[in-house]
Amino acid sequence: MGIILTSRVPYTAANPLRPKRPATSKIIFLSMEGIVTEEEYFEWVSRLFDEVKTKIQFISVVEDAVHTREKYRTQEQRSMLGRSKPKHLVEKIEQFKIEQNDKYQFDKYKEDEFWIVTDIDDNLSDFAIEGFHRALDRCDERGYGYAVSNPFFELWLLLHHDNIKEEDEGHAVTESHAYEKTDYFIKRLKDCGAPLCDSKHIRKEDYTKEKIIQAVERAKSLHTDREGRYPKYLATTVYRLLEKILELAARQGN
Repeated sequence: MGIILTSRVPYTAANPLRPKRPATSKIIFLSMEGIVTEEEYFEWVSRLFDEVKTKIQFISVVEDAVHTREKYRTQEQRSMLGRSKPKHLVEKIEQFKIEQNDKYQFDKYKEDEFWIVTDIDDNLSDFAIEGFHRALDRCDERGYGYAVSNPFFELWLLLHHDNIKEEDEGHAVTESHAYEKTDYFIKRLKDCGAPLCDSKHIRKEDYTKEKIIQAVERAKSLHTDREGRYPKYLATTVYRLLEKILELAARQGN
């Protein structure tokens, strides 16, 4: 069983957080809400499409805390683990661009792209929606992309394996249906023969090039109202990010 596990170690002077910029004209930087599933998925995509393995880089809002054993985490690290709202993802991009400019030379490589990958979750609730919209406003102002799943990233994973069923639609966050914490889509993945191990870890054999392309097509078909910035019904715009990655892979392959 090919479970993907992140093997990176905490960064120190001897173990830099990021490698030297690859010899490439473009890198796609990802700032993601999920510290396990999403990162494992995109890590596998970068390996599967070998042409882009150095061209997808991760910006984590919890880098140090993730790689410190729970019992040794400081209060600050525990606090950081909870800071994965869209506004934090945008803040981390901007912090990263300042701290890593000497290494990545962002002014020289204008074609670089920055994306946040986030879920609707409870971001449309009264206490969160203003911050959510401000985060998207900042993305629009800075030219950052955003890949948003309603309700969860697991919907995107499901589209690799199955079409949407009528009963799935009732779990979207809409005007008439508020966010609810549920493992419904995790169970759907299991029923499709692509279970998440420990409800988080993907199995690489479940995500082939063909299935990724199929997921893009299914997601595009599902996303019928494309005028809004995020889907207000069961849909995901992660396909837009995958189209960018596939385009980059095709360009490198030529």
